[in-house]
Amino acid sequence: MNAEVFNQEHILVDQTATTQEEAFQVIADFADQLGFVQDKQTYLEGLKEREKEATTGFKDHIAIPHCKSTTNLKPGMFLVKFEQDIPWNALDGKPVNVAFALTIPEEGSAEHLKLLSLIARKLIDQNFREGVLNENDPEKLTEIIDQIAF
Repeated sequence: MNAEVFNQEHILVDQTATTQEEAFQVIADFADQLGFVQDKQTYLEGLKEREKEATTGFKDHIAIPHCKSTTNLKPGMFLVKFEQDIPWNALDGKPVNVAFALTIPEEGSAEHLKLLSLIARKLIDQNFREGVLNENDPEKLTEIIDQIAF
């Protein structure tokens, strides 16, 4: 995994969110703090708009919220672990505990949408999913995520 797109600093454990709206706010704030978005409110709205098209809730408590927008300054991936179950309308009906959130800039978006499919493909691997869900050490989580070749 490209360290500019994802590194250990891109991992957040959130204790506050209890709804999808709050989860999106946490993600937008985090992406903004790390300098990946020009305007966190625009990114937040983009996440919500994308979710209206179809759920980003994958399965086994994992979601991949993302949006393509001019407010996204550079491609990024953030791993957010929620301490509380987040109702999400996921494909399997389960609440979400882990989000792989993406910032996808308008420029070069095809290349970065490839990252989305790489994550989705990796999530089919049960060992990968269990590692992401059960591991809380940022260093070990980074090693797990680095298996996604981008």
